[in-house]
Amino acid sequence: MKNRKSNKGILIKILIFSLVVLSLLLLVMALIHIKTQETEKETSEITEVESSESSEVISSVPESEEETDIVAYPAPQYDFTCEEVTIKIPGMSEEYTFAWISDLHMITDLAPAEDVMPSNEETIQFRYEFFSTPDGMRSVELWPEVVNFLNYGDFDGVIFGGDMLDYYSNSNLKAFMQEFEKLNSEVPVLYIRADHDYGYWYGGEVLKETDTHALHKTIDKDDINDKYWEFDDFIIIGVNNSTKDMQQEQLDLILSLYEKNKKIIMVTHVPYASMIDESLKALSMEVRQKVYYWGGGDYVPNAVTKAYLDKVYAEDTNICQVLAGHLHAQWDGMLTQQVSQHIFTPGYMGTIGIIHVVGEETGNE
Repeated sequence: MKNRKSNKGILIKILIFSLVVLSLLLLVMALIHIKTQETEKETSEITEVESSESSEVISSVPESEEETDIVAYPAPQYDFTCEEVTIKIPGMSEEYTFAWISDLHMITDLAPAEDVMPSNEETIQFRYEFFSTPDGMRSVELWPEVVNFLNYGDFDGVIFGGDMLDYYSNSNLKAFMQEFEKLNSEVPVLYIRADHDYGYWYGGEVLKETDTHALHKTIDKDDINDKYWEFDDFIIIGVNNSTKDMQQEQLDLILSLYEKNKKIIMVTHVPYASMIDESLKALSMEVRQKVYYWGGGDYVPNAVTKAYLDKVYAEDTNICQVLAGHLHAQWDGMLTQQVSQHIFTPGYMGTIGIIHVVGEETGNE
């Protein structure tokens, strides 16, 4: 009897102990479950934040690409000759690169046209053949390649130095405009005209010079007040229609810019006589059989033009460089001890000028 009671007591104790252990196990499991849920919740929140941030970055990429919208211009197929000129401006920290082309003498009228007289067709045909590259590419064929070259390069500005057309005609202007309108609109253009751009010699009585001036305004407004670019350390000034004496309006503009006391780069079609270098005269006589620049021959200045040239030749001049064309031959030298002049090879020979404007220290390195 006693053993039965004892066994019963032991069973009760074992049962109670088991219940206690089971309760503890259940409590531990409950705590672990709660902790696991909290951890999963925190992980989920972090993942959502990271996912949201990642989503914002990814979604911003297309917007950035759309804002850039870089235009890829075709590379020129013609192998141009680059004629490089470096102009040093004292104290300047930045560098600029400009492209120059002049004397392309583009001709399109190989068939009868209303603004070209039949009696001039033979002359035009001869000039069409003459104005071509050494490998036989005509100026009208070269013009689209010129535009490709200008667009493909990295330039701060483009200068057309005159005689881009051999003479004015509706056909020539249309062909010029067709490619001119393809130029990168982000790059400024300075187009100074010369006698051939405005010339209407082969049209008889159909055109007058006032008509050609008005029609050139359809290209770029051809405004005398827009023939310059001003930068922090220098000014590029274009002399328009330089085969004729300068008009007072143009001189007044140049003098007002001169008073800014910055270094000046003059851009003209017709070059200027050198006061110290006879090689320019010798080259002019060889190539043109006469003096082909202001200061002699057909280019004897009147009072207004002389007042301008006096500024160029003055010992204290702000002008440091003259860039020109017209001669149809390359020349580089000094007009005075203070002023350099570079005459570019004509564009119809497949040559494009590259002008580097640099600080004086950078240029000496």
